[in-house]
Amino acid sequence: MSENKSGTEEQIFEAASRVFQRKGYAGARMQEIADEADINKSMLHYYYRNKDKLFQKVYQREVSRFFPVIFKVLSSKDPLDEKLERLIDTYYGFLNDNPKMAQFIIYEMNQNPDRFRSFIKEKGIHPPAEFTRQIKEAINEERMDAVDPTQLLISIVGIILFPYIARTMVEVFFEYDEKQFLKFLKERKPFLVDFILSGINYTRP
Repeated sequence: MSENKSGTEEQIFEAASRVFQRKGYAGARMQEIADEADINKSMLHYYYRNKDKLFQKVYQREVSRFFPVIFKVLSSKDPLDEKLERLIDTYYGFLNDNPKMAQFIIYEMNQNPDRFRSFIKEKGIHPPAEFTRQIKEAINEERMDAVDPTQLLISIVGIILFPYIARTMVEVFFEYDEKQFLKFLKERKPFLVDFILSGINYTRP
């Protein structure tokens, strides 16, 4: 593949990702993607014959980016308190760079669960066993309350993601502008670490 063709494909891909994140699959139009990529519609169809093929590639890439970034942190050997800080930093860094990513993935996942299930199975994406092992070890050493690792992980992810998924609600209810919302997120990071560790009575090793 020539460098020029590769560059055009990436240009289309990035534009499509932005449009799909804004509008979802149903709301996105090929003409809008072509305009976003600053190309004509016939060129877009040359590279991607229809919206479904383009969406499949965009969705798979975004899912492939979203989960491995987080699972890499969870599979580390860091102590739980340090891992939690890294997890929050990683999530926030990723979502600040891709503010509509979580909404996009969750919305499309719910719209077509079979597509999501098949892709996750095909790629072998699953929560790392190291996190479960680490939680059980801390429980056995009586350094934290006896909690289900799955319940804990879902709770951690949920409270991290919620402000991004429900950003409009947070901004409206608390009358935040963008600057105030970003300040809220910055202050939330250390709060979450203390909140989660206190909630499970975690004792640092």
